Amino acid sequence: MEKYGPRLIEEFGSLVIPLLLDFKNENDQLLVFCFHGLFDTKKQKDLNYIDPQKNMTVRQFVDFIEYFLKNKYKFIKPEDLLGDLKNDQQYAMITFDDGYFNNMLAINILNDYKIPAVFFISTKNVNENKSFWWDIIYKFRIKQGSSIEAIRNEQRSLKSFKYAYIDNYIAQNFGIEAFKPWSDIDRPFSESEIKNLSKSPYISFGNHTHNHSILTNYDKEEIKEELRESNKILFDLTGTLPISIAFPNGNYNKLVVEVTEEAGFRYAFTTDSQKILLPLKQENLICLNRFMTNTSKIKKFGSFCRFGYNPELFYNDLKEKIKAGRLNGK
Repeated sequence: MEKYGPRLIEEFGSLVIPLLLDFKNENDQLLVFCFHGLFDTKKQKDLNYIDPQKNMTVRQFVDFIEYFLKNKYKFIKPEDLLGDLKNDQQYAMITFDDGYFNNMLAINILNDYKIPAVFFISTKNVNENKSFWWDIIYKFRIKQGSSIEAIRNEQRSLKSFKYAYIDNYIAQNFGIEAFKPWSDIDRPFSESEIKNLSKSPYISFGNHTHNHSILTNYDKEEIKEELRESNKILFDLTGTLPISIAFPNGNYNKLVVEVTEEAGFRYAFTTDSQKILLPLKQENLICLNRFMTNTSKIKKFGSFCRFGYNPELFYNDLKEKIKAGRLNGK
């Protein structure tokens, strides 16, 4: 049941929740969505050059945008939160993590629909044209015939280490040449591409640390250096200091939030899957929840997000309520 529960919830919810939304006021809420890579086609995805990570095709990305526009959501970027948002309006935000060049597939779509997005960049990968470590593990292990479960376990085990250990692990297991991208699918943006994209009114850039460092593994000075170095590079490329950061892997704690606030950021994006109620509290740093995107048809998970859940969260909450009810019944 643990394996199939969220899937059953998604199937059932895709039928029931749209009916409930007809009677629910969705105004004064913000839904933020986290994307990573984009594929031109499913055939490109099947090349296994990057870890799929529930990455969408271009067609699915268009469907996503059209779904929320049809349901009268207005797309905004972090800078828009600094002003006064219109009351009685529902909002959505598109975010891309890491800095994949394949995100260029989204640019023409954003321009066509005249909607914004924010791209959170891991700057060392950009500086060095360096593949992301999780993709290196994925593509090499797939080529070697490893199971998905084994690959996920290997990736998961490395997330508790600092970037220097991970880089050494990659070099030891796959060779130093493994850091070289195989194609435009798995490479990061270049510095010149970021510089050119920064001129677009629909695009903003945010901090994703210099080394894609999971900040809960670091001490205060190390966290400060990760944020400082990434900010410096982004400012040099775009002429603008980022006001927002997305925590790599979604990991944060009290120290991470404290240092992030001291660094002057206004918004910090997590991977806590819940809607955000507006207006925002006026604080120095505001942590914003994000829904991870899903390769299911948008009508299957979009209504969950509009309701404030994803299928996994809904399922887990249901389990907890049933468990609490049983305990209270004893």
